[in-house]
Amino acid sequence: MGTSFNTVKKGYDPKEVQEYIQLLDKELKTYKDKEQFISSALVEAQVSAKNVVEDAKKQAQKIEADAVNKLQDIKEKIEKSKKKIYQFQEDYANFTKRFESSFNETELNKLLTSLDSIYTSLETNQSKEDEKTKKSAV
Repeated sequence: MGTSFNTVKKGYDPKEVQEYIQLLDKELKTYKDKEQFISSALVEAQVSAKNVVEDAKKQAQKIEADAVNKLQDIKEKIEKSKKKIYQFQEDYANFTKRFESSFNETELNKLLTSLDSIYTSLETNQSKEDEKTKKSAV
């Protein structure tokens, strides 16, 4: 801002100097107001950013905690399922051992022979029934 003052007897015109000082004061106040506004905006932005980061961290921690809890639940369910499977395998093995030990080879042969004769008898009865049905139809 280029300014020139009129020279008076002992220096510059005091009135012009005073007016110029007032003008500079106004401009300085305007710049200070702008600086204050920018500083306030910067502080608010920093606080806002900090809050966003803190909220994001809290959400991330909650998500992580939920995931850990779900994972733990899944692991527990898997362990329970494994125990049930092992128990079933053990029960099945015991059942087959008892079944095998309850029959010896002779008894199994008798049982098979008996089943064969029942089957043969059923086939014979079915054949007789079929013949009766054919005779009735004729």
